[in-house]
Amino acid sequence: MAVGKFWQHVADIFKIQTEKPELIRAQVQALSRQIPVLYMLLLANAVALAYTHYGDAPDWLTVYAVIVLGTVCIARAIAWSRARVDIDDISVCLGHLRRIRVLAATVSVLFTAWAITMFDYGDAYQQGHVAYFISITVVGCIFCLVNFPPAAMLVVVIVLGTFVMFFGLSGNEVYVAIAVNMALVSVMIIQIIRSFYANFAGLIDTQLDLEEQHQTTIELSRQNEALALIDPLTGLSNRRAFFTHLDEMVKRSEPEKTFAVAMIDLDGFKPVNDVHGHPAGDELLMQAGERLRRILGEDTLLARLGGDEFGAVLTKQGDAIELIELGHHLCKALNQPFTLSTITVQVSASLGFATYPNVARSSNGLFERADFALYHAKKNCPGEPVLFAAHHETLIRHDSQIEQALRKADLSKELTLHYQPVFDVKSGNVVSVEALARWDSVLMGRVSPGTFFPVAEKTGQVNLLTRVLFEKLLADMMHWPNSVAVSFNLSARDIVLSDTVEWLIEQIRNRKLDPARLTFEVTETAFLRDFAAARTSIRYLREHGARIALDDFGIGYSSLRYVHELEFDVLKVDRSFITPLPGNERSRRIVKTVIDMCANLGIDCVLEGIETEHQRDEITVLGGCLMQGYFFARPAPEPHLMPLSDSLKS
Repeated sequence: MAVGKFWQHVADIFKIQTEKPELIRAQVQALSRQIPVLYMLLLANAVALAYTHYGDAPDWLTVYAVIVLGTVCIARAIAWSRARVDIDDISVCLGHLRRIRVLAATVSVLFTAWAITMFDYGDAYQQGHVAYFISITVVGCIFCLVNFPPAAMLVVVIVLGTFVMFFGLSGNEVYVAIAVNMALVSVMIIQIIRSFYANFAGLIDTQLDLEEQHQTTIELSRQNEALALIDPLTGLSNRRAFFTHLDEMVKRSEPEKTFAVAMIDLDGFKPVNDVHGHPAGDELLMQAGERLRRILGEDTLLARLGGDEFGAVLTKQGDAIELIELGHHLCKALNQPFTLSTITVQVSASLGFATYPNVARSSNGLFERADFALYHAKKNCPGEPVLFAAHHETLIRHDSQIEQALRKADLSKELTLHYQPVFDVKSGNVVSVEALARWDSVLMGRVSPGTFFPVAEKTGQVNLLTRVLFEKLLADMMHWPNSVAVSFNLSARDIVLSDTVEWLIEQIRNRKLDPARLTFEVTETAFLRDFAAARTSIRYLREHGARIALDDFGIGYSSLRYVHELEFDVLKVDRSFITPLPGNERSRRIVKTVIDMCANLGIDCVLEGIETEHQRDEITVLGGCLMQGYFFARPAPEPHLMPLSDSLKS
């Protein structure tokens, strides 16, 4: 068994290792540079040996044999120098290695036999040259073949084995000593070959590991780059990818080539997220993205820009009519019920379009105008698409003028308050007054609150307006009877900022006013922005004695939910329910339901926008008694505190 293993080990020494293709390629590459040197070494040493034996040895050994051997060496050296080995083809590489192994054995036999034949001619010096030739030549050849152990080992066995046996059996004491020395050297050479090859193979393995790590790094980098452009929730492109693509589209597009940017926003997503939790909201966003993708197709860049807002770059759209048709299709798809894991919900969507180059020639310009079209849709026609047009540009410029005028205004001088009373029509008494902002701009003249407040909200200036107006209100209240209650409107931004509500209470304390005289009016927009923060602020204000009113009740998506979860003191029914009251049974039932609900909850119900006697009478029949509107009194710089005349009472 041990003998079998020994011979197996010996056979493995001369066997070509095929397990590592990269090592085979490296061997062929190294040998392609070293073998031409090997042949030149053989030729040079052979010529030198023939020269020293010329005249003493036959011509067929010193001349003709050298010519034949030299021709072979030169031909092989030239062939190797010109060879272009296809190292990518592992079978070709293996073929080269097999030929090298055969040639190594063949050349070793030929040159060894030729040199030993020379030994019989000449004196001791010439015989010593033969020994020198064999030893120096074999060492040189071995180092040329050291990257390929099967060939190098064959040279050692054939040449040095023959050398040791020939000189060891010569009977000459010096040659025997040389043979023994060469045998020891042969063992060392074998160890050197094995050690060098192990290092060579290890180096190749290290290079492979480094290349593999490099490729892994590149792949991870590619994956990270791809992930950096993907929204992890929906799998759509993200905001960065959207703007990168939009920038490229603008750079590549020629003036005659058109495309469109679409901005899509889910109306009613925030209440779903707040009521049913973030998992339901996330599932809703994923399904919404899938519906949009099915309609727009894989070729259209569709991105989730953040929250419940999506963006798309449309390159195959036609004219304005086709865009609006597509917009209706998208809005209709998102208006269909969503079946989530545990519930079914329904939202709607608003959409804004902007086209290149009609409305803008820059990526920022296109985005801003698509966003404005979306804003216009949400404000004026929720659930519908809006295509940015020339009149929208006028609105943008007007808003920009308002923004600049607000920044330049001396707000403490230009802002004033007018007051409109809320009456109890049964008693005719004023129960409170609402503070309404007025802005007389030095640059623009009188600007409507419905115009400048949205701009201030959008540009982050609304908090400053709130503080200026509230200080004016408190200053006015110092001159009124303590019985006069006042309501003051807070913006969505105000109510979600804890600093603002804390400042409001601090100002009331500094003036030593009764907080119960103040009612802060908030709209549903505040809860859509940040429900948790708005709820915290409302609790803070109520805990410090102030009252809270939900303004514009009935026009939002989930006002009943807010009434259920938050402790309001007042509901103000939006004027949109009051105007159609005469002759509209549905409106009467809705208003009656709200009035009864407030009575059951023990909170006040104020009906806004009363402009006619008929409206007053309708509401009175329905059970309402707290009313506000032009029919009773218009807003004025000084509050109207006188009771209603008998003709205005119910």
